[in-house]
Amino acid sequence: MGVKFSQFTLQTTINPTDYPAGVQSGVSSRWYWDTLHKTAHTYRVIQTTKYTALAATESTISMSDTSDFATGLPVRFKVGSTAYYALCTAVTSNTSITIAGATLSPSGLATLSELAVGSPGNVQMLPLFVSSTYGNGSGDLLAADMNTYFKWLGRKSYLVTFSAVHKVADTGASQPKVNVKIAGSAVSTADSNNGVQLSTAGTWVDNGAVSISTSLYDINYGESVEVACTAAGSNGDATNLTVLAVFVSE
Repeated sequence: MGVKFSQFTLQTTINPTDYPAGVQSGVSSRWYWDTLHKTAHTYRVIQTTKYTALAATESTISMSDTSDFATGLPVRFKVGSTAYYALCTAVTSNTSITIAGATLSPSGLATLSELAVGSPGNVQMLPLFVSSTYGNGSGDLLAADMNTYFKWLGRKSYLVTFSAVHKVADTGASQPKVNVKIAGSAVSTADSNNGVQLSTAGTWVDNGAVSISTSLYDINYGESVEVACTAAGSNGDATNLTVLAVFVSE
């Protein structure tokens, strides 16, 4: 005769060698808590019956069941054996998900060999600020204007998107353009690799959904992050820039 759940002793602490029981692939199993902890920030593979393998567009995947996804969660998809990373930016219930990051059309709409979703812990947001005038010439802004540098000391991750805003817009006809650089290379492919063009004061501008170079978007331990002004504004008097870079870890 089985034991009722209510008859188990209630514990208030967990040790690494303790384990819960469950079923895996139809087999009664148990796992140590430290093993579960290690997998807390890994990706969960989505059943192939829940989505259409052939991408719908360069940034959308058709799905019959979207219950695993939510906006802001990391997405990993594979084309063949190559893994790509992105961020879920929209969910149309049981119809599709939209992503920002690696394109779903690297050379024509891709057929996915795998789709997976990660946890919020796989997403890291990095705010970068440049005070005073920034759009009066092209070049690196953190090093030149802020006299500072940023070094990545996390695990390997991928820049999937970024947004930019300034407090005071250029008084001329055109606003400055900025890009994010990893290890010295500009990552956004938007506007012929110029990145995003700022708008009116206080208005956020997002990088294009899949305007990301997948050969340059990875960042490894010890590499640098920089913000570059790629095109000056007409009058060069835009000030106080904020860039929010979003990274997804493996």
